[in-house]
Amino acid sequence: MSGDPHSPKATLRFSDDDLACFSAASHDRNPLHLSAEYARKTAYGRPVVFGILGALVCLGHLTARPDDELTSLVLEFLSPIFPGVAYRIEIRQQTEESASVRLYDGQRAVLRLNVCFRPGSGTRPAQDHETVAPAHTEALDRRAADLVPGSGVSGCYTPDWHQLADLIARWDLADKGLSPMQVAALLWASYLIGMELPGRRALFARLALEWEPQSEAGPLSYRAVVRTLDPRFNLLRLDVALDTPTGAPTAKGELRAFVLPEARGLLDAPFERSERLAGRVALVIGASRGLGARLAQALALQGCTVVANFQRSAAEAEQLQRQLGPEGTDAPGKVVLLQGDGGDAAWCAAARQRVLADYGRLDMLICNASPALVPLWLDPGALERIHDYVARSLALVSTPLAVFLETLSEHDGRVVVLSSAAVTSPPAAWPHYVAAKSAIEGLAAVAAREYPMVHFLVARPPRLQTDLTSTPTEYQAALPPEPVAARIAAWLASPGSAGQIEILQSFT
Repeated sequence: MSGDPHSPKATLRFSDDDLACFSAASHDRNPLHLSAEYARKTAYGRPVVFGILGALVCLGHLTARPDDELTSLVLEFLSPIFPGVAYRIEIRQQTEESASVRLYDGQRAVLRLNVCFRPGSGTRPAQDHETVAPAHTEALDRRAADLVPGSGVSGCYTPDWHQLADLIARWDLADKGLSPMQVAALLWASYLIGMELPGRRALFARLALEWEPQSEAGPLSYRAVVRTLDPRFNLLRLDVALDTPTGAPTAKGELRAFVLPEARGLLDAPFERSERLAGRVALVIGASRGLGARLAQALALQGCTVVANFQRSAAEAEQLQRQLGPEGTDAPGKVVLLQGDGGDAAWCAAARQRVLADYGRLDMLICNASPALVPLWLDPGALERIHDYVARSLALVSTPLAVFLETLSEHDGRVVVLSSAAVTSPPAAWPHYVAAKSAIEGLAAVAAREYPMVHFLVARPPRLQTDLTSTPTEYQAALPPEPVAARIAAWLASPGSAGQIEILQSFT
């Protein structure tokens, strides 16, 4: 992590090493923060920085107050924080009694922190104490049904005291009004949310703690009780309390966390079976998960041979193939897996040769793949990420079109390009997504003129219940992908006029 801790407006970047250091100190091993493979299958597409780590870095940017001690802290996580991104710390207000800090991605606040202090005996240096092994070394995976008001957990917690001393030095936390015991309490909050309650599918939302006068460092006895679980957003509220080794109260407060939605099973809503597409061959770019998997399923159930492209989601692709094979639905058609980068021209050329060698034809191309979508604001700090997103999105459509359109022309072929309703109703913080989908639609319109023997469909679904939108505030209001897949499959099986481009934006 880099940045001047004494500047009222400092810029910093989190590294993978920062995340590893925090995890070692806190025992929080939630895969959303540490596993690129796991995080890639979430809406965020890559690991997310521990929220408490962001708070500690903000606290480290306060001016020194060696004779004060922290009395209360309110921390709000407004948006995920990612490694490698330049963030700006701004100290909004700092007095003898309080301080207010914000962390910004460009003009967007991603973290808010407010703290209060009182005169005290000064903070003590962190010392080595016995580290008690954590209750869990892998994050629990609690379901909403497990989070009943009045239920909870309790136990004993210690950080790794040696690692805690390292992170206090690493992020300049000495003499900032926090005792080692208070830093330990913050690490415990991360451990509790990420490992125990709710655990694996947690996204930390808010922390509010009040401390008693400083005590000697040592094991923390903790209690956490479920107050409510808001079903609209799966927002969990916990009442928590921490005690010293002798049973004296140390801190109490409230923690909030979103419980990220569970992945929906592929066969939640089976499609109709028929032979309408028997003998046809379709290539689906991005077919292992979400809408792409539903499209592969819908086509195979109507007799089509589906070449299902995926880049990294091998387990999901193999599950799709199994579920449509003899031991699954025994579909009239079949799914053949083809791994590779659909945005790479060399891979597409090799895929074309293989499809023609194996089947002698290609009738349908569905361009469904898209990068993970995270909010970005249109400001200078986000330009590089916006440009990268647009370029990657466009490549996942332009490259397959350029390679396969000539082949599709030979068999009265069909192309489906997945766009979005966001093109006509652009939401804030999606400039990259709207720009990419608008460019893709323009590309399809030109391709329809250049290849008049091919039928083109641009589908504009609303937000769907897929990994792309499996965030707390979007998932509940999103549309299941099955109706969208069914409408697209029906268009692929129906007669139409070549050389024209159709827009599909109604899926009910």
